[in-house]
Amino acid sequence: MAKMKFKGIPVGEKVTMTVRDSAGNTLVTAQSPAWAQSTTPAEVPGQVNTAADLGIVSSIPFNAIAANIEAVEVLTQPSYGHVSVVGTSVLVNTVDVPEIRAVTTEPVVLRTPENPLSKMVNNLVKSTDPITFTLRVTQAGQSPQDVTVVCRIDAHLSLSGWSCGRGMKLAVDNNDETVLEPGEKHFDLYVSLSPAAYTRADIMTEIGGNTISGKVDDYIVAQLTPGGATISGVTIAYDPINYYGSQAKPVRPIAAAGLVTELLEEHGFDTVHIHYERGYDYSTDRGAANFGKAGLLHPNAVLAWGEGAKPIVPRARFNGNTKKHGMVFRGVQFPLGQGLGGSGGTNVIVENCLVPAMIYFYGQDAFGYPARFTVRNSILPHSFAVEDVRDGTPDYWAGDYRPACIKPGGGSNGIIIEGNFLALGAFAPDFALDNGADGLPGPDDVYPFIDVGSDSRWGLNGFSTPGPNLLAHPMYCDTYTRHIQIRKNFIFGSGGSLIQLRGGAVMYDCAFTWGNQTFSVGPGTFNNYSSEVFDDRNDGHKSWLHDVVLTHAGYHDGPQAGNALSEGIVVGSALTSLDRVVILHDIDPNNPADADRLVSSWNGASHGRKSGFKYSAAYEAGGKFENYHGRERDLVCANWGSVENPDYNPGSLDLSNINNATLFRWYDAQRGNAPDTTTDPLDIYWWLRGHEGPEIKALVRSFVTFMQAPLGIVPTWRTSASGCSFVPDLAEDGCRWDNTNNWGRDLIPGSFAGDTAALNGHKVFYQLDTLTVAGLDLGAGGHLHAVNGRLNVSAAPVCTGSGAITVDESGQVWVNGYTDTDPLTVTVKGGRFANTGTFSGPADIHVDGSTDPYGKAEFLCAYGAASMTVTSGRKMEIVGSGPRVGFDGTGGTQARLSFESGAVLSFVAKEGRLATIREFRSGVNGTATPDVVSTVALGGAALMLDLTGVAVGSHVLVSVDNVIGTFGSITGKIDPRLDATVTVTAKGVSLSIGSGSGQIRLT
Repeated sequence: MAKMKFKGIPVGEKVTMTVRDSAGNTLVTAQSPAWAQSTTPAEVPGQVNTAADLGIVSSIPFNAIAANIEAVEVLTQPSYGHVSVVGTSVLVNTVDVPEIRAVTTEPVVLRTPENPLSKMVNNLVKSTDPITFTLRVTQAGQSPQDVTVVCRIDAHLSLSGWSCGRGMKLAVDNNDETVLEPGEKHFDLYVSLSPAAYTRADIMTEIGGNTISGKVDDYIVAQLTPGGATISGVTIAYDPINYYGSQAKPVRPIAAAGLVTELLEEHGFDTVHIHYERGYDYSTDRGAANFGKAGLLHPNAVLAWGEGAKPIVPRARFNGNTKKHGMVFRGVQFPLGQGLGGSGGTNVIVENCLVPAMIYFYGQDAFGYPARFTVRNSILPHSFAVEDVRDGTPDYWAGDYRPACIKPGGGSNGIIIEGNFLALGAFAPDFALDNGADGLPGPDDVYPFIDVGSDSRWGLNGFSTPGPNLLAHPMYCDTYTRHIQIRKNFIFGSGGSLIQLRGGAVMYDCAFTWGNQTFSVGPGTFNNYSSEVFDDRNDGHKSWLHDVVLTHAGYHDGPQAGNALSEGIVVGSALTSLDRVVILHDIDPNNPADADRLVSSWNGASHGRKSGFKYSAAYEAGGKFENYHGRERDLVCANWGSVENPDYNPGSLDLSNINNATLFRWYDAQRGNAPDTTTDPLDIYWWLRGHEGPEIKALVRSFVTFMQAPLGIVPTWRTSASGCSFVPDLAEDGCRWDNTNNWGRDLIPGSFAGDTAALNGHKVFYQLDTLTVAGLDLGAGGHLHAVNGRLNVSAAPVCTGSGAITVDESGQVWVNGYTDTDPLTVTVKGGRFANTGTFSGPADIHVDGSTDPYGKAEFLCAYGAASMTVTSGRKMEIVGSGPRVGFDGTGGTQARLSFESGAVLSFVAKEGRLATIREFRSGVNGTATPDVVSTVALGGAALMLDLTGVAVGSHVLVSVDNVIGTFGSITGKIDPRLDATVTVTAKGVSLSIGSGSGQIRLT
């Protein structure tokens, strides 16, 4: 008996089957009933059992609950995830729940064993415990009824689901430069190789011989301390302008290296910014970069000062078993082949740098913290290093030489590659060939390192570059990588792949050209290069690609180049979404001589022309993703491989003018040349390489638009401010602010001054630079969650029924007050929440710093002339000593925090320590001291104290200019052998702990 198997039939659809003989005569017809469709209940039940996939936004149609439903309201949220309503569906958002933190070889261990993905992976099951939430459902003509929804959580086709966009991203200024906010105790150290720069010996000589030998750091710190100091009998005046290490008295690199460590570790400085004078080469000196512990918003930095070319700084390698966090490299150059990376550094930003070397961070530490870094607005022209040349007769480059320009190694989680020129990797076209002893081309041949008069700009003194090999890539992601974001980059040239995305990625506004292979959207694994957990699923994140252009294949041949010299984009991950992806012309259609590249200049063989776009074997008949193609919209692959590879044009785009869309015609238009003047991609390479900073982003946008125009698919973005409405695109993430498809396939809010954003009750993750919206409407139960970047809200946000704002890791949200009457929940796990207006609406506030590696978080109750009131029935809770809570601003304005009677102020000790509400220098105004008149009005509120682990001694809970009133009550936890006394004064609230019997008193 014959059997037939069907997959991927949508619920409710019918399957019609017709069997014909060889002459086309119908033998059998049949039709199935509605596929997998259960009977919709006529009445609303008290409980509905359903299911949702983990890590995505799942949709539950109203008719899965009952028939004739007119409206659904979310009454309660589940223990994790977020529930909202759109159209006639209930959405269950569990994105970011399966967040991975730590991995051993076997089994996989996630951030917490209770994580639902941990349970699935460790127990090898494809579903886990349900979540529960409550809906209020209204049927036509009926009164509303409350329904309990029990929602089983299933493994998605990609176990990690969608990335919410985590990564190290701080605010940026109007020049697209990262805003560096100094810590409360900060040092700017200026370094130079000029004759006037000081060594330690020079400093000692100038201040009196060896009187303070070994105490140079003490001397410099005293110069920066108001009132100065006396050290070893030497009186040191306060001099914050002309201190040793200032621009007026820069130090030499040999002095700087030790000073940074001393300042951070012995003198308690929060941040140190090292400024190298331009025009000098420091590559042979000892590096001075070191990490601080002030939290993600306050990294240390290596910067440039003065005039001239970028300073060439030493190689930066950070090793160790425990990650150190927070470092920015900006405006500097690294030596040829000597980049930065290691297993011990993370949360690193490389910005506006020239890096002719590899950036390679990898691994997770014992606490499960991953490698995390951002590369933006930088030039990475190649990655070969002379030190890697092998000895021989002659010396040679290894055939499988493979350092990438950027390599997120196994364990990397949160990689942002933005606005860069990224090129060639361990390859360049000035290579030489050695056919070996037999004199014949063969796979055992190598690339000799000999004088060929190569371009001096390679930095090889005329010697030959490495040749093509299929293992060399400008960017290479290991299989165990998460939260990869690639945006606004020009990736140019490779003797292997242009990039390798083995764990999936979100990519938009990117240009690819002149590579032997382009990239494969990979499935990812939880253990690097191991098998996936389940045979029918990916381990990694899902992927979407928007406005991506590929043109002009590499055809770089040599003994290690392999057979794929013109392979385009390969999709190997389930449900990858492709929007305005353009693949055109493996060879230049306007230059007949370009066809000569189809014959190898190495061995004379004719090249096999590979496909420009394809799906991997997993999508073939019987493959695990056979029925799980993602959305294809304005996708085209044309004139790539000609007859060998027919065009792929599922949207039937007009291809009649595509010969106008070439790399060369774009370049000639940019340069004011006649079309097709330029024929050598290397000319374009050198021109692009000469740009820096944000210029690359504009060039990428220009090129992508140029290539899309003949196809008629250039986006028609709005050109003025608008009210923007968030409608989840369920073919993609359905939850990211940076995804234009969630905003009606138009520009995101914040693109124009005056834009407003309506979240419509959904949970939206913010992950961008710095944007400002005129207004923010969370909707019914909406939730804004900033994981990095800064969002400014010029007016007080509003919500309906309730709303939530969460800031996390390096995210920031600034609001101009809150005056709505519906309750708002504000959670500060890291980053900063700041109030700049009148915040008088009901809000529960929780600050804990739990996602900052050093436990830091900032909550500005009032920045500048602002006020915050914790209303009756609401709580402000501060956990541990890491959070900084209070006030900052300029101009001597009034900044006030008030509590109503019936409100609660709660301090919870962590590791025996408590925070203080006070004025603090946030760094927003640089090193300017806060200049506000700070007031805390206690208003008879309840004080709750959890003093678990707090030792005998004195602690300050509040320290401000004015304290008004007192507490109405005090309760809490304390060691039964101790007593606590809380004292309110005109300028603060203090806590004294001594021996006793477990009492907490207010005096």
